[in-house]
Amino acid sequence: MQKLLTGAALAALLALIVLFAVRLGAGDEGRDFRSATRGGELPEAPEFDLPRLDVQGRLTLASLRGKPAVVNFWASWCDPCRDEAPALNASSARYGNDASFVGVNSDDLSDDARAFAREEAVPYTLVKDTGGVKRSWGVTGFPETFVLDGQGRAVAHFSGPVNERELRDALRRAGL
Repeated sequence: MQKLLTGAALAALLALIVLFAVRLGAGDEGRDFRSATRGGELPEAPEFDLPRLDVQGRLTLASLRGKPAVVNFWASWCDPCRDEAPALNASSARYGNDASFVGVNSDDLSDDARAFAREEAVPYTLVKDTGGVKRSWGVTGFPETFVLDGQGRAVAHFSGPVNERELRDALRRAGL
């Protein structure tokens, strides 16, 4: 009986170790994407298909291909997100015909996100991360912004609030 209990305990311990290892590696893709971007590589951004917050419908990353894109991860409760809103709005107004701007709202309530967008007069497309996109992109805080070229490869990454000059320079690197 004691051998049976010892065997069961070892099997349970092994199962926990395997589960921990799988969970630990679950975010590797996102960390790899973010790290490669910060390291100067041009990794292809992880695909997404998300519900829109600003109107009915969905948005896929693939639908943005063909011109540069600015993808900003944010939350309504994030003060630095509020601080950077004027720079994103101005850049969207300036480059919106030649580049796509997308705000990915994460870890937030949809109604709070919509209220934030109204208060800040956000003119660009807003989507709701319903789970996993933030992780697959390696986002660790808010705000974080990625600039993609027309093929969907990340040419720049910004942790923290982004300003107009940074966006302009990154969009030029993206081919604008």
